[in-house]
Amino acid sequence: NNVDMFKKWADIWEKEDPFKYTPVIHNYAATNLIPRHLGPEYIIHGAKLYSPWNPTKSEVTLVVSEWFFDRSLHLVKNLDEKDHPFSEVVIMVPPVAGSHDDYDEMTDVPVRTQHRGAPDFMDLCEADIKTEWFMLTNSYHHVARHVDLMFTPGTFKPVIPFTPATYPFCFKFPYCKETVNLAQRINPGQDKVIQDMDMLYNTEARNAYCKEWKEENGEEGEELYKNQQRRLMFRKKIIGPPGPTGTSYYAWLVREKKDSIYKMTDRSLYGARPPF
Repeated sequence: NNVDMFKKWADIWEKEDPFKYTPVIHNYAATNLIPRHLGPEYIIHGAKLYSPWNPTKSEVTLVVSEWFFDRSLHLVKNLDEKDHPFSEVVIMVPPVAGSHDDYDEMTDVPVRTQHRGAPDFMDLCEADIKTEWFMLTNSYHHVARHVDLMFTPGTFKPVIPFTPATYPFCFKFPYCKETVNLAQRINPGQDKVIQDMDMLYNTEARNAYCKEWKEENGEEGEELYKNQQRRLMFRKKIIGPPGPTGTSYYAWLVREKKDSIYKMTDRSLYGARPPF
């Protein structure tokens, strides 16, 4: 009887620690890492080791969606305290919002304001990006202490976490389900959900994707749900994204056979490190 055996052991070792610990061995099973995450151990089990961001290979812009004019100041003021890859920050603000001319007093990173010409949910497509890559966040977030972007060694492909498009992880949540439905219009086999803030967008691919997305759905997404009248007969509204998403961007890449620029990793198995 194992229960009795465990009780006996517990009685024997009640006031002592029967285990021995060593820094030589560490178990990183099912964990994505870059060298910064490793400790003094030299016998490592299970780690998937990737390369960190290399500023000599690529530049990354951070796009911040703002709904007033000053909600993003906390993010900007604390940017220099963070370990991040961003060479420029673009603050997307409403057309009538003011802009700051003192960003250079808050951070060493160049910051510029862009007044929107479209709704905020179009920021993914509307942001004017000068670098090869960019990421999205909004003024209600801040940059993580360490933005641990990961890349495949040698080929330097961005490692992007995804959530499986299954009932436990996605389909029981209406917004997620609709996100996949929209992406499957582009790629019927789409089975991955990518959080908008997890994706490292390639600017050239973004431009091509957004051009087609607008042709299909309207400049401001006004035709995104135009053929859903039958569904609306049974519900008051459709719960889903009003604009382009990281998931549909990736679906477009797959359909165009351009998804090889990324290494995708299942966050339900290997976890993920939020950049914001």
